[in-house]
Amino acid sequence: MRENVRTIKVINQVIWPPIISSLLYIFIFGFSLGKNFEIGDVSYLVFLVPGLIMMNVIMSSFEESSSSLFLGKFINYIQELLIAPMSHWEIALGFLFGSILRAFVIANLIFIVFLFFIDSGIYSVWMYVYFILFVSVIFASIGLIIALWAEKFDHLAVLNTFFITPLLFFGGVFHSIKLLPEIFQKISLINPLFYMIDGFRYSMIGVSDGNVFVSMAVVFVLALVTFSFAVYLFKIGYKLKV
Repeated sequence: MRENVRTIKVINQVIWPPIISSLLYIFIFGFSLGKNFEIGDVSYLVFLVPGLIMMNVIMSSFEESSSSLFLGKFINYIQELLIAPMSHWEIALGFLFGSILRAFVIANLIFIVFLFFIDSGIYSVWMYVYFILFVSVIFASIGLIIALWAEKFDHLAVLNTFFITPLLFFGGVFHSIKLLPEIFQKISLINPLFYMIDGFRYSMIGVSDGNVFVSMAVVFVLALVTFSFAVYLFKIGYKLKV
């Protein structure tokens, strides 16, 4: 509940910026560069939208949990949670709920805005929910892990700058990996973000570069592993003082 209230209080900082930036991407890449360009049987604009939504799900869920936990360490309110009669997984889950809510709100708002520009619905609603849910769990958990490790705010940007952003751009947000040379297609298949983006794209427009069931399995396993590791760090009190 605390995380949800915090998100609402800073809505102008966490909700509207991703929507505005996504619109800029659409106008630049969708309406200009991709105006007469198609991928498979869909226009480039329709192809681009799921990638932009998933990119914002990934970044927003990571930012929500990492900044929230690090702020809790910084102002020491995390101590209240540690001494409360809650298990370690309940504490971790509390942080995750805020990230999941933010991810769903942003994803759905961006989708609603894009309906004014594209004639497309959701191909599979349950897959749409599945990928947003598990991907937000993955990056919310990673955010908790990084926040526990971080000793100053600059450390929170390390993963985002050097890992998440590059992997996003090579994961198929803006392009189909089938357009790449064969060697780069194979390299893309070891990028976990490719499976998140590709699976989510299938859920929205029914088009994918890979096997959607493989994508579903990858995100499920990664969600289980990252959340379990985050809970373990809370359990051992990693860089936490009571």
